[in-house]
Amino acid sequence: MKAFWEILRPFNCLMASAAAMIGLALAGGIEPEPALLIFIIVFLVTGAGNAINDYYDKDIDAINRPARPIPSGRISPPAAFRYSVALFVAGCLLAWWINPICLILAACNSALLFLYARNLKAMPLSGNITVAFLTGSTFLFGGAAVGMQGLLSNLIPFFLSFLVSMSREIAKDIEDMAGDVAGGARTLPILAGERISRALAAGFALTAMALSFLPPLGRGYLAVVAVADILFLLSVKKILQGDATGAQKALKKGMAVALVAFLAGAMLP
Repeated sequence: MKAFWEILRPFNCLMASAAAMIGLALAGGIEPEPALLIFIIVFLVTGAGNAINDYYDKDIDAINRPARPIPSGRISPPAAFRYSVALFVAGCLLAWWINPICLILAACNSALLFLYARNLKAMPLSGNITVAFLTGSTFLFGGAAVGMQGLLSNLIPFFLSFLVSMSREIAKDIEDMAGDVAGGARTLPILAGERISRALAAGFALTAMALSFLPPLGRGYLAVVAVADILFLLSVKKILQGDATGAQKALKKGMAVALVAFLAGAMLP
């Protein structure tokens, strides 16, 4: 059972669920029942996406991350596939319980996660854009629980999350170049070179930093987002120095702090 929990990558699922909860708060407040449903739905769909990604990446992970559940032999590939499909279906059924907008978003994101794992990941930039969209869309999903107006109120968090995620995805592609080359992937660093990819990753992070002070979310938000920007700046330094692993770790920490900043903006006057 531990391996089935591990393949979900629970920390990533928790961060995605937290973003959706913050999206709900930014849309006008949190009520217990829809908040719990949103948390569970995003956790399930995100976990399903991670599981199906591991299924299609089993050969690459055997080189890059041999300790993961599938290459280590703790979960068979067919079991991982069935597990991910069951989680996708469960997430969409629960989304239907909230409202049609949430169902549409859950179904579209489930399809994108599947296509990303099967086809888009190996395509230059297409996979990066897909993941960045999916990451930012958790805010939109949380806001959609109160209707279209709630979704629209989360466009700024969506856009900022998209920019940071693009930076992190490119950094991860640089980190994974050896396994991706062996697996026949056509990622941006492989086609355009590491130098150009580092510059793009830095550019996305710097753009997010420049725009992070624009949302009218109050002093609490500004104080916390400044800390996130320090981490994003650290990631820029590391990526330009060729430390892709350190850069994507700094970006991940910065994204966690940015979630706290948006929460402060939603909860504090």
